[in-house]
Parts: sequence; structure tokens; C-alpha cells
Amino acid sequence: MKERILLDTNMLIYLLDNEVLDDKVAKITKSLYDSDKYSIVVHPKTLTETDKIKDEKKKSIFKSKLNVYNIIDNPPRITDEFNNLVGIKNENDKIDNEMLYAVYKNCVTFLITNDKELVKKGKKLNISQRVLSIDDALELFKEDEKVIIQTPVFIKQEYLYNLNLEDEFFTSLRMDYKGFDKWFEKKQRNNAQAYVTQDQQNRVTSFLMLKEEGKDEDYSSFDVPLKPAKRLKVATFKVADTGKKIGECFIKIMIKEAIEKNIDEIYVTTFERQESLIYLLKQYGFNLVTYKNTTKSDDTVEREAIFVKNIKDKSGYPFVQLDNQDIFIIPVQPKYHKLLFEEAEREFQISIDDTQGINTSANAIKKAFISNSKIKKIKANDILLFYASHDKKAITTLGIVETTWNKFESQEEIFNIVRKRTAYNEDELHYVTSLDSLVIMFKHYITFNNPITYNFLLDNGIVNGYIQSPISINKNDLEKIIIEGNSKEMFSI
Repeated sequence: MKERILLDTNMLIYLLDNEVLDDKVAKITKSLYDSDKYSIVVHPKTLTETDKIKDEKKKSIFKSKLNVYNIIDNPPRITDEFNNLVGIKNENDKIDNEMLYAVYKNCVTFLITNDKELVKKGKKLNISQRVLSIDDALELFKEDEKVIIQTPVFIKQEYLYNLNLEDEFFTSLRMDYKGFDKWFEKKQRNNAQAYVTQDQQNRVTSFLMLKEEGKDEDYSSFDVPLKPAKRLKVATFKVADTGKKIGECFIKIMIKEAIEKNIDEIYVTTFERQESLIYLLKQYGFNLVTYKNTTKSDDTVEREAIFVKNIKDKSGYPFVQLDNQDIFIIPVQPKYHKLLFEEAEREFQISIDDTQGINTSANAIKKAFISNSKIKKIKANDILLFYASHDKKAITTLGIVETTWNKFESQEEIFNIVRKRTAYNEDELHYVTSLDSLVIMFKHYITFNNPITYNFLLDNGIVNGYIQSPISINKNDLEKIIIEGNSKEMFSI
């Protein structure tokens, strides 16, 4: 059930008038209009108030607009004691008190008003956190504004009504979930969106749909119901276009959206036969917590596992734990920086490869970097700060080392290890590698909000000359970089 928000009469008259809306009122309306958690309701007394409008045409238009909102059915009857408590001077006070009483008796969750006297009365009743001025409402509901998540160009956020339900991609989902078509059609009517990839014939090749859930969500169908929390449910996660690291892109999108919306947990339900998805989830901090029964299209029942990631736990991806690991600045040439860290590129020329997701090293969270430097001491858990040389001359991204190798029997062995995760193609790999090259496998954790420029590094004594090979720095230097990069919330120091 959605929480109900009551607008006072003056607010509604202002909102539904033909005049241009104040920016603040317009912002609140946009935040709540299509919310999954809240619905705007109208008190019956507001209808009584509209009868006082003398202009019959204006009165008729206003009443017709009110029909857009739900009218509270049988609101609680105000008592004389309540009126005496908050005070009543005239007929307007009487109606205002009716609004307050609806909040006081928990008929609605919030009242939004532009009347300062109503706000004062709310404080007197100790319900000031629920009787909101326009500014208070803006602050409370700001998280319900639509969050825009930047995605690679080949992944787009698409309305479901623009997708063909008869697409072969949905066949397995239709078989696995009874009533899938009806669910999909309902979501289409509700203007739901999903992150999708499509081929050149506009056929769906991967699909990620997320749903925000509040603390009152019912989890009674789970063997062990989840405790109340603000969650992001992965309603659908399917990748048919394999080999492009789209699954890792989806993981990044899920986590980014959860952080932007201040979510407590993300959860995914999946059949245990979907081993690749489960393996992927476990790598990024999703843990098996319980099971549920799911009815399939043939009326058989199959068990689904529920995997949960706690976003408030900063001990794992995408949060960086600063311990006693070594820290290195790694220079990257512009061409390879774009291929490895596309999201750090503010402007770049889009190629056919970009639109088709062929640059797998950009899509992946796990990436490979090859160094021919004499420095071979980089090891697991070390921090890598990637410095875009030549044009940008700035640190743009941070990675954590998973493992390293530097003894190989052949260059083919190197290529087989890194081919989906490196910026080099096979010919380039043969040219740039030797059998003692250092192959660094790392996870891309952070793209800094503000790139850390060479001048900043020089002025703060972090480097003392051009960055042409890996440079070791200390923890104090890293903390300066974190502050300058405006990404402090992503670190656990």
C-alpha cells in the first residue's frame, strides 16, 4: 500500500489553478505524481471549500481537476476536544483542523501546506515531522526525484511499451514464471522502464528491471521473511548476448542506483540452475539468505534462491577499504584509457563498437592491465590510481588488484588470460608483451567525480615530475586525492 499525502485546500487551489506553477510546488508535484510509494489524496472538506468559488466556470474546472486525486473515504470525525486544543477562530480554522485531525489519527501519513499557522499547530500536536511546509516536503521527498544513471551507449533505459513481448528473448521467462505476460503488460501500462540491449533488428538481447520497495513490503512468501528495510528488487535480470560483460555492467547499474537512492539492500531471486548469474552475484557481495517457491507456466513449482547485498556495509565492492596496502599511480595512454575507462571520458567519438558493446574491457568491472615497468612488487589488494596521460593529465579512476602474474610460457597464454578484459587487441598484445610482463587483474571500483590533475599532484608534493611509469605513493597522499576527487563517501578509512 502507498503512503497517503494530503494537500491542504490552499495548496490544491494553487496547484490546480491555470497560473504558472511556482518552481518548488512543481518540483514536489513531479516527485510525487508517479511515485511507487506515495499517493496524493484530497479531504472531503476541500470539496466543500470549492463551493465558495464565485466564478461558476472556474468552480466547475477546479472540481473536475480534483477528480484526478483520491478523495478520503469516511475520514475520522473531529472532536470538540481537538478543536479546543489547537484553537478555532473561524470557518477556515475549522477546515484546517479537519486536515490536521486526519494526520493526528493516522488517516494520512503527511500533510503538505503553505499555511504557517497549520505548521505551528502541527508542532503543538507533536506531529511536526508529518505536517510539512513546502520546503520541508522538498527536503523529505527529494530522494523520490528520478535518478538518472549513466550507462554505456549500448545499454539504454527503455519503456516496456516500446518492447515486443513476443520477442523470443522473453520465452524462457514466460516458461519460468506463471502469469509473466500479464505482469509485463501491467508494467507497460504503468510506464515501467528497464535497462536493455538490442541487436540491429531491435530484438532484445539483455534486460534488467529494478523495483524500489519500502519498509512495509510483504516478504511472507520467503522461507525466512526479510526484515523491514528500503530495498531495490532485481525484478528481472537476463543476458542472452553473452561474452560482452553485460552482466557486470548490470551489476554496476544496480549498485549505482541503490547508492543514489539511499537504498539499504539489493536482492535478487534466481533459480539455482542459473549458475553463471549466481557466480557473478557472489563476486560482488551478494549472499544467499533464504528461498521461496515459484510457480512455473506448467503449474510445477521450483525453488528460487534469494541473494541479498547490504549496501550500508562498506566492507566490500564498490567501497574501498584503506588498510596497509601499497598504492600506485599508473599512467595510461589516451587510446587505452578510453577503452578501459569509458565512463571517465567526458567526451569521445562514439564508434560502431561502442554502440554494439564490443569493447568488453570498458564494460567489465574486472579488467586487465599490462605493465613492462621494472616495478614488479604490485600485489593483491593494492590500490591502483589510473592516470590519463598526454591529453587529460589527471587521475580519473581507482582499481583494487585481485591478482598478478609475470612468468609466462607464451604470449598466447597471456592473451587467453586477458583477452576479454584488456584494452589491447591480439596484435597489440604480441607487440607490447614479453614473457616476464606484469599482468595485473583488478576490479574497477571508482571513477572520481573530479579528476585529480597533474598540477594538483605536483603542487601537493604527491609527484615531483612527469608520470611515465608506475609511482608508489603513501596513504596520506591518497587521502589528499580522495578529498580532491570528491569521492570520500566511497572509502572506509
